[in-house]
Amino acid sequence: MAETVPFRDIAGHRGVTTRIARAVARDTFPPSVLLSGPEGVGKRLAAVAIAEAVNCLEPRTGDGDFAVDACGVCAVCRRIGRGVFPDVVVVEPPDSASGAITVDQIREVVGQAVYRPFEARRRIVVIDDADAMAPQAQNALLKTLEEPPESSQFILVAERPGLLLDTVRSRCPQLRFGLLTVPVIVDLLTSRHGIESRLARASAASAGGSVGRALRSASGELAASRDLAIRLLESVASARDVPGRLEGAKAFTAGSGSRRAPTADRAEVRRRLRLLATLLRDAEVAAAEADAPLANADLGERVATLSTTYGGKRGLRAFRAVNEAIDALDRNVSPKTVADWVACRL
Repeated sequence: MAETVPFRDIAGHRGVTTRIARAVARDTFPPSVLLSGPEGVGKRLAAVAIAEAVNCLEPRTGDGDFAVDACGVCAVCRRIGRGVFPDVVVVEPPDSASGAITVDQIREVVGQAVYRPFEARRRIVVIDDADAMAPQAQNALLKTLEEPPESSQFILVAERPGLLLDTVRSRCPQLRFGLLTVPVIVDLLTSRHGIESRLARASAASAGGSVGRALRSASGELAASRDLAIRLLESVASARDVPGRLEGAKAFTAGSGSRRAPTADRAEVRRRLRLLATLLRDAEVAAAEADAPLANADLGERVATLSTTYGGKRGLRAFRAVNEAIDALDRNVSPKTVADWVACRL
């Protein structure tokens, strides 16, 4: 968290944020809720906006579309935005090999939730990447979701809610956040992040509806990952046997090259797989000579070459294989196994 986020500043989701604000104003917002949707579209920002609106010292009412909204300038709003307000607790996956939220993390936050807030009207517990909770952690949360403390509110944020246990999903009303349009992303990049318009347009076009990915693209963070993704497609296209494909997979999962990180972590491999999907989609567009923008327009010649291999049925099979690989990665299959499997099916 870096800044205050009132509902009015969340772009592209006016319908869902209006409903949330109405429920907060009426004090009918559920004690536990699931915010679901693709990566980087504003789900966590919405969780921050809820925390601010619930606890703002001088909330705005009747302001345009919103029945209530945070002022964004009071001491509580500013502390929530900076991530230093004691009654807004954020649980995230640890920086570990598994990347799973542990049962100990959940037990700790559940233990905090039973006590009265230090100074807020209501304690807000945000479980970010809730779909990364280990099964034991989800089970440890169940009783609290069934009988939530009066003074605490639980907000689960998940990209892939299907990975949550049915018993968890059934206890949390789900609010869905969709993909952002290219114009919305361009406006966010230029007006809020000061990114030059040409770079903003290119980054937005390749982001697949995610402002988070667009920001990483604009910063150059995705360049190396995307290069590894297109190299995998190129190596598989020219490979004559399985060992050749597995060599491509080995390069695809390469890490920083240091002794501590010889292979990429799960999150990075997931990112590379998503980029692989955008490249396959572009290859299909190029093969069909469709009048549609390419997500990776700056790689036009390489995409055109790939379209001769990945157009038509093979491209569709490859696209399905990549999506299955992402699902397998989220089910805790090792990145190496996933990469080897997908390289043999592209």
